[in-house]
Amino acid sequence: MQTKLTQDKYQFLKKLPYKSCNYEGIEVFYNKQTFIKLFKNSNITLTNGKLFIIIKKSYGLKEGAFTILNDTQIYNKTNGYVYCVLDDCLLYKEENKNKLFIENGTSENELL
Repeated sequence: MQTKLTQDKYQFLKKLPYKSCNYEGIEVFYNKQTFIKLFKNSNITLTNGKLFIIIKKSYGLKEGAFTILNDTQIYNKTNGYVYCVLDDCLLYKEENKNKLFIENGTSENELL
């Protein structure tokens, strides 16, 4: 079940003034944290740190929080944007063996 707080977070992240950057397939906004809008069928590698993700699924919004222990590639395999908040993570575009796939789905029990 989607909460008002989740809806507020999604709207906040969606309305940030994202800008193009050196990495194809993403836009970023920098404030006290780094905010990323990851386009569909794109990916980015993150260094260790904390990652918060929120996406719109067929049944509503889904959010997840992760601690990245090793450099990890984040893949957006959905039909829309994935909004991310990074805490102590850096971006780069190199291939990496650690991967996190965010995919379409219809089950509310899915991780993302």
